[in-house]
Amino acid sequence: MKREEKSKVVADLQQQMGRAKVAILTRFAGLNVEKMTQLRRELRKAAVNYRIVKNTLLRLAIEGTDKKPLGEKLEGPIGLAWSDTDPIAPARILSKFGKDFPELQILIACSDGRLWEPEEIQRWVTLPSLEELRAKLVGLIKNPAVHLVRLLVTPSTRLAQILKAKSEKE
Repeated sequence: MKREEKSKVVADLQQQMGRAKVAILTRFAGLNVEKMTQLRRELRKAAVNYRIVKNTLLRLAIEGTDKKPLGEKLEGPIGLAWSDTDPIAPARILSKFGKDFPELQILIACSDGRLWEPEEIQRWVTLPSLEELRAKLVGLIKNPAVHLVRLLVTPSTRLAQILKAKSEKE
């Protein structure tokens, strides 16, 4: 790779790392092309980027971003997954894929300048998704309104039942 190409890659990566909510380092040794393609396809569906980058270029790219702590963990062939929108999506997909294909290992993640170990990342996976949280919130907001309507309708319903029963009796 020529020097101009390298500087372009570094500039592009630095811009993306600046926007990323989370960056996760993975080890992918042992995954064949078919499995890597499948992984990339799954990640792409969730708007997650995945790239295999030389460690020296990645070190330069994370300089000046909140992902700088990853620099001390760069060793050997590394895959980098990141998302600009959902910080949990990369962890979910990588974790699920790692269960099916143990060759893929999650090494460490970085978010807001903090490093997260694999055990902590696994806890992210158990968190409900944003859609699930929204649905629960809507349910919590809607539930009291439903009960209020039932309480307001019940007396009139009971009155109608009593009047009907009385009219049938006579």
